[in-house]
Amino acid sequence: MKPFNNRPSSRRSARLGAVQALYQIEQVNQEVESAIEEFISHRFPLLGEEMQYFKPDLDLFKNLVQGVSHNLVSLDTLIEENLSENWRLERLPSVMRAILRAACHELNNESLVPTPVIINEYVEISKEFFQDKEVSFANGILDIIAKKVRPAN
Repeated sequence: MKPFNNRPSSRRSARLGAVQALYQIEQVNQEVESAIEEFISHRFPLLGEEMQYFKPDLDLFKNLVQGVSHNLVSLDTLIEENLSENWRLERLPSVMRAILRAACHELNNESLVPTPVIINEYVEISKEFFQDKEVSFANGILDIIAKKVRPAN
């Protein structure tokens, strides 16, 4: 994990940690609570010391990982319904799936966070893992989904 160009807020650190935990859960079929505990006990303490990150907002981190895990089918359906024709969610890289799932969970459940903030946060996180083409894809699909799940914003 490389540091962001600008030191991220505790909320962005939580979002990044959630994306990584969701990726790990999918890759090794790890239990949700086990992954949460591993990140809180072993991974997050290193962020401040070695990487100069803010300490993650643990409530947001837990909410994202648990929320995505508990609503995985509906989140995947939402994402897949908005992909281009002939694209399937399984074709996307695992990290992109984790980013989109976490962002969609926030769009659906964090009404106090403005839509542009959520989209921007996950676009910035996608830049840590992908090049321009994939970052543009994340921005585009999140914009389409946001207009459907938050039509008033």
